[in-house]
Amino acid sequence: MPRTQGIAEQVKATSKKKIEAEETPKGLIPLGSSLFNLACSDSTEGGFSIGKMVNLIGDSSSGKSFIALSIFGEMGISEEFDDYRFIYDDVEAACEFDIVKLFGQKTLDRLEPPGELDEEGEPIYSDTIEAFETNITDILTEGKPFIYVLDSFDALDAEADQKKAAEEHDARKKGKEVKGSYGMAKPKKIGEILRRICRKLKKTKSLLIIVSQTRDDINPMTFTKKTRSGGRALKFYATHEIWTAVAKKLTKKERMVGMVCKAKISKNKLTGKHREVEFPIYYEYGIDDIGSCIDFLVKEGKWGKSGTKIKTDNNALGTATREKLIKMIEDKGLEPKLRKSVGKLWHEIEDGIKLNRKKKYQ
Repeated sequence: MPRTQGIAEQVKATSKKKIEAEETPKGLIPLGSSLFNLACSDSTEGGFSIGKMVNLIGDSSSGKSFIALSIFGEMGISEEFDDYRFIYDDVEAACEFDIVKLFGQKTLDRLEPPGELDEEGEPIYSDTIEAFETNITDILTEGKPFIYVLDSFDALDAEADQKKAAEEHDARKKGKEVKGSYGMAKPKKIGEILRRICRKLKKTKSLLIIVSQTRDDINPMTFTKKTRSGGRALKFYATHEIWTAVAKKLTKKERMVGMVCKAKISKNKLTGKHREVEFPIYYEYGIDDIGSCIDFLVKEGKWGKSGTKIKTDNNALGTATREKLIKMIEDKGLEPKLRKSVGKLWHEIEDGIKLNRKKKYQ
């Protein structure tokens, strides 16, 4: 039975002799990194399944926005997603990326805010949890599939908390105290919102990505648990919960040009597996899928390395430095073969750790 099907779909599929084409899922959402795709879904083609909500959590500048925008870029060059809307809710109003350079002209052409433009023609983004609910509900009502990125959840406030903050401010000026706690409304509200919209996401074959910030740096070796706003609702409703951290800074001539993002999948309702992967992100290029694939093949012993030279198992590549290998792969259009080799090795490793036990229920 396909991994992308839930229990209800599996029952429905087995009760029919033939599944109509329009009921077959389009597939997986590509994430811009073959290893990241594999860690999330066991497939190099994509990592997230349609009709779901994903929570992407991490430190500041650990690659969260890069990943989210790379998803738009990947979908923009795939005809499979030509009918999808690209909604980017830049709550923090902090996105200054060169969209065309990093994610393509097609991404810029399709990228839109969740709401209408203001009188000056500037995009209006959600500022409260209630505004976010209104925006995504309106988009869901249209019935067209979409990818909605909320960046970030932490920048949203709740109307009740805004009112409480105003009351506390006025009370302090008068030397009085206000009963009740500030900051309690948003966790409750997001639970109500996700409960109402998750089924609709599935019906419209859409995807919601909620970006969350951590208050402290995550240790990239241990991923020490940190505080995340939103209570338990984000984890409960998420199909994937992913934590990102900076594993290594990439420098040239003593200047930082990028970093290695370490992603830990701490919840995975698609495969059930918890995996960790690393991939470079360059500020002038984006996610380096080719580089991370080469590193994986070397790390797992598929390709040998002596000094700075890497010995491949491909006659068209031979032995060369990492930089030259990347250029040859790009020039010769060998990216699909590289991804295929990585996927094959990934599954060999996964097959090697299976229990290979007799099925209990046959």
